[in-house]
Amino acid sequence: MLLQNTTVVNHSSTIITKYTEYTCMKESKMHYQTKEDAELWVLLIKGDKLALEIMYRRYFPHLLNYGHTISTNEELIKDCIQDLFVNVFNNSKFRPIDHVKSYLYTALRNNLVYKMSSMKETYQLENAEFEIPLTDDELEGLFAHDDTYLERSKLLKEAYRKLSANQRHAVYLYYIKELTWEEVAEILGITVHSSMNLIGRAIVKLRRLFENK
Repeated sequence: MLLQNTTVVNHSSTIITKYTEYTCMKESKMHYQTKEDAELWVLLIKGDKLALEIMYRRYFPHLLNYGHTISTNEELIKDCIQDLFVNVFNNSKFRPIDHVKSYLYTALRNNLVYKMSSMKETYQLENAEFEIPLTDDELEGLFAHDDTYLERSKLLKEAYRKLSANQRHAVYLYYIKELTWEEVAEILGITVHSSMNLIGRAIVKLRRLFENK
C-alpha cells in the first residue's frame, strides 16, 4: 500500500513538474514575442534559441514575399532565409544593430543574388519587376476609395509598373513593407534624403500617370 501511494505521489509530482515547465516556457515565449526587434537581435546573436524562433516566425512571411520580387524560385528563397538566420545565430561576430528589418531584407537580397549568380541564373537588380500582391492595398490607399475602386486599383498597378526599378523598389519598401526612411535608404544604399526624394518623385509620377488614365 505504501509503495502504491509512493508511486501515485511520484506520478503526480512528475505531472506537476511538466506542467510547471510548460507554463514557464509558454510565459517566456509570450514575453519574448513582446520584445522589439533590436532586443531580440541582441539575444539572437548571443545564441538564444527562443529568440531565433520568434525572430524567424516574425519575419519569414515578409522575407518570403520580398524574395519573390527578386526570384521566382521559392525553394531557393526559403533556403536563403534559413541560411540567413542560421548564419546570424552561429556567428559570434555579429553586433547589436538598430535597424534589424532593413538588415534582414538587405542580407536576403544579397544572398539571393549571390546564389542565383552561382547557379548561372541571369539577374539584374535594375531590371527586377517588383510586383504588388493583390491583397496589398497600401498603394491604393494613396487615393480616395470610391465605387470604381477596383478599376482604379488596376490602373494604379499599371502606373506603378511604369516607374523606374529604383522607384518601384523604394515605393514597395516604404508603403508595402512599411519600412522607415532610414531602413529604405540602408537597403538601397543611398542617403535618407535621397530616399525621401526618390519616393517623393515616384509618388508625383504615380499620381500624374494615374490621373492621365
